[in-house]
Amino acid sequence: MENAASDMLSNSILVVAHPDDEVLWFSSILDKVDEILFCFNDYPALPALGKGREKVLADYPLPNTSSLKIEESGSFSGADWENPSVSSYGMEIIHGKKIKRRYQDNFYLLRQRLEKHLQSRDNVITHNPWGEYGHEDHVQVYRAIESLKKKLSFRLWCSNYASNRSISLMFRYFSGFNTPYQMFSTNPELTTSLIDLYRKHNCWTWYGDFQWFDTECFLEAAHFPHDEEKHGRLFPINMLKTDFPDRPWQPPGKFTTMKTQLRRRLTRYLS
Repeated sequence: MENAASDMLSNSILVVAHPDDEVLWFSSILDKVDEILFCFNDYPALPALGKGREKVLADYPLPNTSSLKIEESGSFSGADWENPSVSSYGMEIIHGKKIKRRYQDNFYLLRQRLEKHLQSRDNVITHNPWGEYGHEDHVQVYRAIESLKKKLSFRLWCSNYASNRSISLMFRYFSGFNTPYQMFSTNPELTTSLIDLYRKHNCWTWYGDFQWFDTECFLEAAHFPHDEEKHGRLFPINMLKTDFPDRPWQPPGKFTTMKTQLRRRLTRYLS
């Protein structure tokens, strides 16, 4: 097991969609990979977010970090997570024509810029194809990297986080009983210092009271099924419960709580 874990980290790069994703889903390996690459930076709906992220990366305590500096498309909650549909460029975006166009354009931009970073790597570690808690950008980053895998011949590894929002999509990726994984302990000290850095620059985007798991697992994408078997064995899942609406664009019913209505309005505004 120890040798297998070393193999996974040999000549490795961690690719994450947004700054702070690395802290949330990959804290166990941040100080073990050879490079950390961020994909997105600016978010037009919140200009201060991109400026804060730039300051974080300038002060980042770990070496060998870089960013593709792609502008976010605003895709979050643009897909239907109740009935998720995937595409070659990520998720099918069903809300917002402009967002869908930017999202599709970002896929090809990601693929183009990622290739030079990945061509010399033996192992690439990134988001899983259900987007952890259910983020369209996370799924897109996975798809872009997966599309380069055969050409560049690297091994592709994914995180083990999921949520009530993404669970139905997650179950599409398990079939049969051969799902080996690598497990690492999370790093509370490093996690705390990075959270403080993000908060200092006002660009921490997750729950303030989030409690980290003790371990994280990574599954090699080569073991995802390509058949129609319905049975299978899961590797350990770090399961989250979130309160993001699956369809924020859908008009709330008369019994919808005021909190939910406000959350939906905010999500529509940020999109």
